[in-house]
Amino acid sequence: MLQAMLVVIIIILLGLFLAWNISLWGYKEKYTRPIYPQVDDVFDSRCLPIILEHDKKSDRAIIMIHGLPSTPYSYEYASHAAYKEGYDVFVPLLPGFGTKPADLAETSYYQWYQYMKEYYLQKRSQYTKVYIIGTSMGGAMTLNLGLEFSSTEDEPDAICTIAAPVFLNNIREGVVKSWLYYIARTIALFISTIKTDIHLGNKNENDGDELWIGYKGLFVRVGVSFLYALKQIRNNLHAITVPIIAVHDKHDGTVDYKNLPYILRHIKSKEVEEVTTEMNATHSRHVLLMHKSIQESLLKKILIFFQKH
Repeated sequence: MLQAMLVVIIIILLGLFLAWNISLWGYKEKYTRPIYPQVDDVFDSRCLPIILEHDKKSDRAIIMIHGLPSTPYSYEYASHAAYKEGYDVFVPLLPGFGTKPADLAETSYYQWYQYMKEYYLQKRSQYTKVYIIGTSMGGAMTLNLGLEFSSTEDEPDAICTIAAPVFLNNIREGVVKSWLYYIARTIALFISTIKTDIHLGNKNENDGDELWIGYKGLFVRVGVSFLYALKQIRNNLHAITVPIIAVHDKHDGTVDYKNLPYILRHIKSKEVEEVTTEMNATHSRHVLLMHKSIQESLLKKILIFFQKH
């Protein structure tokens, strides 16, 4: 009898432990003060923001948002190609990124988003048409901006998400990217980062994937902050009504493809275009606008969609 009760107690405690981790009950952001990118301290000039403005200011602007833990350089091709099509283009460096891993470890998604929100509203006030492209975490942030400003005077004219997550694990959708995500909140109590360093690309050519620069390693506490943000974005997708073109590769090795149909099922946008790629590649098939084999055709589809709005 005593043993049975002990087993029940252990099961209950284990359930509470998992629920606390997975649901993020009572989670509060530790880092909320406003922060800004340290552009004077970047580890490589390629990390600097990309700002491309025509001598005669365009009435159309595109903001491109990089991922975690990436840099503006992931849009090197796309930014210049869009500029040639007549857009003023802005690719900001998010705060904590592009300098040293320790700078990112002491930040939160909340702080990145507040900076990006301020940046977006500034450009929204300066241009007749403003569009947003976001990749990976930047795609989630694009959705965040979309749901916050849809049906307001500050709404973007159209948005594009590329490999955007609204979940990393989701058992209901049959996605378990890593079981460690289910206990990340506990791990973060003791460890903030694991084997982080600076990544300056690779020597061997691989469809443009070798050009990626940013941080490598695991940012555990930052990851929990991002998981919490994804929960809020996921629960509010219904607020998105702006035109959207959503892109994802079926074999994405970083963010599961099933995020794409999930997003499209839950948003309320009336003007939606879905772009699915299915690359035969040895790289992650994730930062799609870096991959030389598809970047030109993909950007063309995105710009055609923007031109309609």
